[in-house]
Amino acid sequence: MRPLRDRIIVRPDPERTFSGIIVQASKGIVDSQAQLGKFGTVISTGPDVDRDQLRPGDRICFGEFEYPKTPSGELVLQDKDVCGVIQE
Repeated sequence: MRPLRDRIIVRPDPERTFSGIIVQASKGIVDSQAQLGKFGTVISTGPDVDRDQLRPGDRICFGEFEYPKTPSGELVLQDKDVCGVIQE
């Protein structure tokens, strides 16, 4: 799939668990786990994405909201949904 405009295709990391239990957000700290963020790898970028900011292969952090999915399970995000690029 080739993304259009400012869209990016991201392969999300599997959910992190501790001893098989998914860790929920604390109500006193954040309202929902959606604010904690998710991680993934950029697969491809649309023509309007700044290539100096995001490139295929970058590991990124993004909000955990509902995003459209490709038939193979990757997520379709806008470049503005990315919180940051992880420096490894």
